[in-house]
Order: sequence, then structure tokens, then C-alpha cells
Amino acid sequence: MDKRLALLTSIAELKSSHDEAALMLSRIMLGAIRAARDEDETPPLKSVRQYRKAIKELKIQCLQVEMILAEMEIPQHVH
Repeated sequence: MDKRLALLTSIAELKSSHDEAALMLSRIMLGAIRAARDEDETPPLKSVRQYRKAIKELKIQCLQVEMILAEMEIPQHVH
């Protein structure tokens, strides 16, 4: 696969995962605020686990982007 295409694809996936994790965190924080006001129960454990999984996915995608960038920086020697 072309390195530029791989980089752009990885960055798009990274942004999508980031947006998903940010939305999950917003829901968790809203639940925490409601719990502090005694309006609702604490955020469900399932939500926290999903958020943790999303963060792990973000880390993996960040590493993929870093690897592609590192490959692009390595000079190609022709013998």
C-alpha cells in the first residue's frame, strides 16, 4: 500500500476513534454529574469498560501512524 494512502487512512481512523472516545467520555461525565446531584445512578460499569477499550484502540492507531511516519522518514537507498 502506498505510504501516503496508509498514513491518510490511519489518520482518518484515528480521528474517528477519537471522536467516539470523546462522546463516550461525555456520557460518562454526564452520568457522574447526575450521580453527584443525586439525579441518577453512577455511570454503568459497561460504559467505563467501553471507554477503556476505545482508549486502547486509540493507542494502537497512534502507534500505527507513528510507524508509517517513521517509515516515511527513513531514506530509501538504491544500490
